[in-house]
Amino acid sequence: MIRILRMTLALGLLLPVQAGFEVKTSDSRIEIVDGGKCVFGWQIQPPAEPLGGIEKFPISAYVDPLATPSGFDLTAVQPSDHLHHLGLWWPWKQVTVDGKKHVTWELQKGEGCHVAKSATVTGESDDAVSITARNEIQIQRDGKYRPVIAETVNLRFSRLGKDAYVLDIGLEHAPVAGEEVEITAYRYSGFSWRGPMSWTGENSAMVTSGGQDSDSANGQEARWVFVSGPAEDDKASFLMLSGAEKDGNPAERLRVWNSKMHHGNPFINFNPVMRKSFALTKDSPEVASRRYRVVMADRALTAGEAEALWKEWK
Repeated sequence: MIRILRMTLALGLLLPVQAGFEVKTSDSRIEIVDGGKCVFGWQIQPPAEPLGGIEKFPISAYVDPLATPSGFDLTAVQPSDHLHHLGLWWPWKQVTVDGKKHVTWELQKGEGCHVAKSATVTGESDDAVSITARNEIQIQRDGKYRPVIAETVNLRFSRLGKDAYVLDIGLEHAPVAGEEVEITAYRYSGFSWRGPMSWTGENSAMVTSGGQDSDSANGQEARWVFVSGPAEDDKASFLMLSGAEKDGNPAERLRVWNSKMHHGNPFINFNPVMRKSFALTKDSPEVASRRYRVVMADRALTAGEAEALWKEWK
């Protein structure tokens, strides 16, 4: 047996050990590459030529791509129907400062924006990469932008078995010194995902922790929600989990598109301010301190698996 093993080693016939993540950094992006494929990207500076022009769409502070281990990309950036949709991203729809509302979601309006300032790789191994990012939410006054919210993001991208990845996201928001900020209630706001354009209401399906689908989930509370659809080889799934209930806060509500809106292309938003505004203070963890987990799998998930993943999440 030992002789056979030695011969196998000498001939290089053993199955290759899975290679570790490769991290590529630049002033504009941080990317994670696995098996030669970019499976995660964090945008620090606007791309050279964002759709609509860099002045109108100074896009940054978003995740794209988010792919499965086979390389199937589960994010869409600047689709033609919503040029301000950016893969996985989390701007507030509106913030109120000095008694005036400012839209910081549709950045093309010129009222406000969510922008990246810096990002650092803080941990790296074969199976996990951690990143800390600093961002700002800014508002425009008299033709000039000023920061009103400082954001710290902790990201951890890791393997989940052989056919899935998991991304943990921790968000900390605090008003910039001297600013009094309200996160204003609106039907969509906060942590959001725009799914692949190839998924429609006819070939993909949504399931929530409350048992709803895309035609019944809008406005409902949820611990988790996932969509499964076709991929190059078979099926893929994107699962979003909210940590609100785990942290003692009210469950967040979902803003989703139904199976007919925009051809049923998946859009999901975990929204803590759907029914109530919050002053941005340490006494309002609903908006000041949030965490999420997303899972990218090379197969169709089940409701039972999603519930188990939520329960196992520390």
